[in-house]
Amino acid sequence: MFKLKVDESEHKILKERLSIVETPIYDYVLTDDKNLVEIDKINIVFNPANTLKVSKLLDWIVNGEDLYITGSNEFGQKSIESRNFHYFIVEEDDVYGVLGNTKLLVRMKLYEIEELLKSKNFIRISKFCLVSIAKIDYIKPALNSKLDLLMKNGDTLEVNRGYYKDFKQALKI
Repeated sequence: MFKLKVDESEHKILKERLSIVETPIYDYVLTDDKNLVEIDKINIVFNPANTLKVSKLLDWIVNGEDLYITGSNEFGQKSIESRNFHYFIVEEDDVYGVLGNTKLLVRMKLYEIEELLKSKNFIRISKFCLVSIAKIDYIKPALNSKLDLLMKNGDTLEVNRGYYKDFKQALKI
């Protein structure tokens, strides 16, 4: 994803400060010399004194800008980053977001949350459930072309037949 083009004496230090992994195939060139830019790549020319700002920018590039979802429970209302949710589930016409052992009532429809989080690795597994791919611990085959998902918080969810094919495509399996 990244290629760091700086003086050899500074290369190791800047690579650690920026927390990057250089790859042979890359889209981004990071350099402190405008003469080292590559025309066919996205170039970030920076002053080494601004490594903290550049590091934040790279985190944003890698992780993307996070979205906040507002939910409420008996303690009140709270806005939480979408990446902290394990899944969203519909129970008795209410949508709940589950984070670890906590459930928050979300004042949105499931299809609205799905649209909002489509680019954040959430996928629909049933008419009533949307899961974070990053929060799946194990996937186990079940009967009748279904899958059981063991989430990192210990909950078990089922991928229904109608969503089986899309789920497999999303995971590239």
